[in-house]
Amino acid sequence: MARYEASAIPMTEVTSQDQGQASEVDFVALRPGQTIGRYEIVSILGQGGFGITYRARDAQLNREVAIKEYLPSALAVRQDGVTVLPRSTKVSEDFTWGRERFVAEGRTLASLQRAPAIVRVFDFLETNGTAYIIMELLAGDTLENRLKGGNKLTPAEIDRILWPLLDGLEQVHATGFLHRDIKPANILLDAEGNPTLIDFGASRAAMAGKTTAMTAIFTPGYAAAEQFTSAKQGPWTDIYGISATLYHAITGTPPPSAFDRMLDDEYVPLAKLMPAGFVPGLLVGIDTGLTVRATDRPQSIAGWRPILGQAGAPDAQATVALGRSADPAATIMVRPPTAAKAATDTPPAAPAKRGIGLWIGLAAVVLVALAGGGYYFATAKPLASTSTQVAATPNPEADKAARDQDELVRLRAEQAARETAAAEGAAKLKAEAEAKQKADAEAATRRQIEEETRRKIEAEFVEKQRIEAETKQKAEAEAATKRQAEEGDRKAAEAAEAALRHVLIDRQHIQVALTALGFNTYGTDGVFGPHTREMIAAWQASRKYPVSGFLAGPQHQALMKEAAPAISKFDEEQKKLEEAKKKADEEKAKAEAVTKATPPPATAASPGATAPGVASAAPKAGPDGLWKGVYRCSAARNGNEFAINLQIAVSGGAGAWVRPGANNSTMGNRSISIAINGTSVSVVRNFTPNNTPGVVNSATMSARYDGNNAITGSGPEHSSGGRTCDISLTRAP
Repeated sequence: MARYEASAIPMTEVTSQDQGQASEVDFVALRPGQTIGRYEIVSILGQGGFGITYRARDAQLNREVAIKEYLPSALAVRQDGVTVLPRSTKVSEDFTWGRERFVAEGRTLASLQRAPAIVRVFDFLETNGTAYIIMELLAGDTLENRLKGGNKLTPAEIDRILWPLLDGLEQVHATGFLHRDIKPANILLDAEGNPTLIDFGASRAAMAGKTTAMTAIFTPGYAAAEQFTSAKQGPWTDIYGISATLYHAITGTPPPSAFDRMLDDEYVPLAKLMPAGFVPGLLVGIDTGLTVRATDRPQSIAGWRPILGQAGAPDAQATVALGRSADPAATIMVRPPTAAKAATDTPPAAPAKRGIGLWIGLAAVVLVALAGGGYYFATAKPLASTSTQVAATPNPEADKAARDQDELVRLRAEQAARETAAAEGAAKLKAEAEAKQKADAEAATRRQIEEETRRKIEAEFVEKQRIEAETKQKAEAEAATKRQAEEGDRKAAEAAEAALRHVLIDRQHIQVALTALGFNTYGTDGVFGPHTREMIAAWQASRKYPVSGFLAGPQHQALMKEAAPAISKFDEEQKKLEEAKKKADEEKAKAEAVTKATPPPATAASPGATAPGVASAAPKAGPDGLWKGVYRCSAARNGNEFAINLQIAVSGGAGAWVRPGANNSTMGNRSISIAINGTSVSVVRNFTPNNTPGVVNSATMSARYDGNNAITGSGPEHSSGGRTCDISLTRAP
């Protein structure tokens, strides 16, 4: 069964006497003073499940307007006091679809500026995530308020309302648009009783049919039967709403709900009630517009006007043609009877007095003929021609009795046919209602299953996310604990290494040991930079020790033991270098002593001196002096090949080349020094490994002094990453 709102507050563009009362504070609606484009909110006029209507001021034209805001409470919420957003991603599509229908409604109404009795639309705009329709602000009261307490309208007041509404609705229907919610609450009357139709419900009805999140807008008593089912809607749907509204205004009470009438029709026709002062044709037309079956109602305003416009009920001696043509807007034609002029010698018979029962029967005939689409012809017997001579004396009473008998037979037959048609229609409507109810129940069951499935999937997804979050949190906590423990171990290992108080030779031994075991430190300068620490950590990992980059006592002992041969070889080389240096120092000291003891050479030549042209200078003794040449090395694992032009001043068997401008931040080669011990020469190159600022490594190789003017050597350079080097020096003259 379709749902409907019986107590929703209507969204109307109304200013009435009741609006002077204080209203409740609304945290969903826009506040007075806020603006929508050039319009400033003044107050709230109405609020319902589909949106909110405001009283506002047009700042540009300095006039008051009514603004209807699209804000279906089942689908959307207001954020930050301004922006309208869908309640969830699930209803986002329905929200957007409904907003498009709302804007289409605004465009349609805006095109009907000159339509009578239709509220005028000045503008429509889209902002704040939603849409707005700017309308004329009308003063007056609703027809609903006029009818409260069982009040009724006079025939003149009904005429003042009906015909402008028909003119306006006919133009609305011409655009392919329907109102769908015509009722007394949506008809505004000004001080003269002129009507204006407000609060079109087409977009709301469309949304109610699309999403289950919104209830339908049907109002009991005024909604047509097709609005409760999936049947097609059209102008005939609005005709039902107008007819129900007029019925209420004439009788003081609304007609029964169309849904109830589909099951048990207790509707009392106006043609039977015959309220005083109303044209019978109008009453018959309203009854016709309230037919339950949509196909039995007039299909358009144009097809309805002739019935409503009849000045009186069909005459008993008139020919009444009721039928449905191919045009759904077919009209009903009433031809008044024409009587021949009575002969002067024949007194006219007194017209038979028609009772109320006869008119009700004829009105019922009109209704049944409209509903069934059949044809009924009732043709009165012609009066006797004035040229005909009648021998017998007329008997008016006998003629009247015969006519009444014929009329009674005809009415009984029509009543039987009408009851049969009504029973068949009621049975069909009941079957349709039961089928609809069954389909709705099945759809509700499907929706319930789908909702339960969706909730189950969502619950499983949420549970999965919770488990993943807990697992991630646990892993992060474990990682943090591990890092904390490792940091503690590193600090403990650092403290343990510091406690060993390694001197330079100890650190050099560590570097030699690591390099010998395949963890090349690229130097034996005894300086533990980041690379040396990495090599220590790599050795620890390979030996299953806790990785810290610092050597505690037991680890240090294990490393020294594992690389003992390499350390012994390094110590021997260092010892030889020390001895060579010591010997060179001693020879230097002796040379200096000899130099001091040797008398200076004579300044003048003695008689009998060597003849001119004969050399008198002897070869220089020892390695001291100025040496020039080249030091060239091949590429290494972490460096390119290079060649250095050397100029070394040797004094006391030792000398050095220092790179010009070298300091602690110099990258690459810094200096090359030589120490000459007899014929053995020790070459030491100081350099910055991997261009690491503040770190200096030393690489060594051996060369040979020929005892005269040449120093040469070729071979591997130790502690330089696998370089092979050549040195070639010549004593300068």
